[in-house]
Formats: sequence, C-alpha cells, structure tokens
Amino acid sequence: MTWIVFDYAGVISASPPVGAGALLPRTVGAPPARFWPVYWAHRRDYDLAAVTAAEFWRRVCGRLDVPVDDDLIHVLVTLDVRTWAHVNEDTVALLRELAERGTPLALLSNAPVELARMVDGRPWAPLFRHRLYSADLGLAKPAPEIFHELTGRLGAAPDEVVFVDDREENVRAARMLGIRSVLFTGVPGLRAELARVAGADGVRAGRRAGSRTATGRGTPSRRGG
Repeated sequence: MTWIVFDYAGVISASPPVGAGALLPRTVGAPPARFWPVYWAHRRDYDLAAVTAAEFWRRVCGRLDVPVDDDLIHVLVTLDVRTWAHVNEDTVALLRELAERGTPLALLSNAPVELARMVDGRPWAPLFRHRLYSADLGLAKPAPEIFHELTGRLGAAPDEVVFVDDREENVRAARMLGIRSVLFTGVPGLRAELARVAGADGVRAGRRAGSRTATGRGTPSRRGG
C-alpha cells in the first residue's frame, strides 16, 4: 500500500487573491516589502508552537515599531488564517478522486495551531486518514525528525510513501530518507508524477487545469506549509 502525503500551503491552498495578501501589511501600517521579511523571520517559532499567536505578533509588530494591543492581535490572527484559507480546487478534486479510489492520504503541514484547526474544519479534511501539523508535533519540515514521525504514524516504510510539497528543500529532505517525493508545480504535472512514481490508477496528466505555484519569499505565498 502506497500512502500519498500532501503539504497544505502552496499545494492544497492557493495563492491569495489579489489584494488579500496586502491586508496584513495594511492593517499593521507597514509597506509589504518591509512587512513580509519580518513576518517570515519569526514564523518558524510560531509554526512550531514555540510561541503563541500573541507572542508572534508582538515580535513582528515590535520589529516594525508598530504599537500593538490585544484587539489588534485578534484582528491579525484572523486575517492571517484567512490569507491561507483559499484552496486550489483542482488539488481538492484530485484528493477526492484518490480517496474514492481507496488511496490512503495524509497531510503534513508546517502550520501554527490556529491555521491547523481551520484546516481540520474544512469539508475535505476527512479525506486524510492522518493530519499532522508542526504546531502539534513540535517538529517542522525540512527536519528529518518530522519525516520519521510521519512514517511512524502511518506505519509505513519510507518507500511506501509519496510526499508532495512545493518547497524544494522539503522535497530534498524527504528524498534523502528514502521517501519518494514530488515537487508540486501544478495539478497536471502532479497527476503525471503520481502516475510515474506511485502507479496511481486513473491519475491522468492534464485532466484538470492547475496553476503554477508561486514561490517568492517576501510574498504571502511563500511559507513552509
């Protein structure tokens, strides 16, 4: 049995619509070119649950010299989760096809608690037999320990897992441990790669259209997912 493990951000989630990614910098009152580097510089600790949402946003706002109170933090947490809530419907359609075929699916995401619980509440979340998040594990990609945890939870050998992620460093880390891995650049390409590496019956390249994943740091679409 081959498990297929999906990343969330950049694979299942889509890049935010035009304007959505500007809401956080606008709310803080900082230019996007200044805001996003500071945001990403502190995000890993938040993804690992080493800091709370309030601590994360106090750090970000402190670096930006922006006054912050509990009301602003609440707004920022809400906007942050909404930024990553937009999904790639073509990926979701592929997930449904695989699940209907009986293919075991799992989710492995670098995500803080608030984002993880939002994902858990989405209607397609039950398609995954396991959903693993960095905030719950205290581990994050690309550390090898999170992939060891993954295979242990699945009860699978590394070569019984196919991992799909949009970050090259995550894909490389998984491959070094013997996990077959696919760099996501869009759903048509993913279908072709799954058919090649996993022999997934009925996964046909080009059946549905898909958008290429954006990967530029300093923009909201760049994250550890």
